[in-house]
Amino acid sequence: MENTPRFDIARTGTVAVMTWRHEEQNRFTTPFLTEVCDAWDALAADEDVRGVVVTGAQEKFFSTGIHLEPLMAEAVADRGSVLVFLEALRRALVTATGFPKPLVGALNGHTVAGGAILAACFDYRLMRADYGFVRLPEVQIDIPFTPGMVALLKDLLPAASFRTLALTGDRVTGEQAKSMGYIDELVPAAELVPRAVALAAKLGAVNLGTYAAIKRSLKRGVLEVMERDDPPMLRRAAAGMTGG
Repeated sequence: MENTPRFDIARTGTVAVMTWRHEEQNRFTTPFLTEVCDAWDALAADEDVRGVVVTGAQEKFFSTGIHLEPLMAEAVADRGSVLVFLEALRRALVTATGFPKPLVGALNGHTVAGGAILAACFDYRLMRADYGFVRLPEVQIDIPFTPGMVALLKDLLPAASFRTLALTGDRVTGEQAKSMGYIDELVPAAELVPRAVALAAKLGAVNLGTYAAIKRSLKRGVLEVMERDDPPMLRRAAAGMTGG
């Protein structure tokens, strides 16, 4: 299992398609998030890549966020591992939010918790029309949002939509997620990745320096909160989770 690739990257013209295949639900672990971020950094530096699409290989899941069981099991042997994981998660959110090229999500199934939050960092989110729900269950599983997550979701969603998703923890269909402002387009499953690639290629056809500058200006407030306010909260959270 250790030798199984956690994702692969294929090129379609000027667009790189990153396909997650990390266990059955693309749940987050430290190695997975670290490798994804390292790959994003490499793609950002690759002058031949004009845009990136992120999708999942699984039939039913894009990502359901943190893989809590192995995280807590590892914490028994190494209390510092929780903070290492939380810093890897913060890096993923910052890297995706500030990615200097078009970053498009092709959400192939259920998009839940941290998976939904990381996808919220993408420039656009397309979802298959026939299957999958979006859910922010943190209120039901006793995991508060970080300040950066709140800033990100407030920036993306109308206030009433964020309130409903955050305070109920209920799942919403793709149609509902589109009406709430989370999903940009619903696409037949067979057309999902090709449509996302076409969108990324279109967005990447402009001067990428200008694209990155405009994106930084749009996301500056969110990134500032992530960089300034999240680290101290994550340190407190790690200490609380491990009894430190």
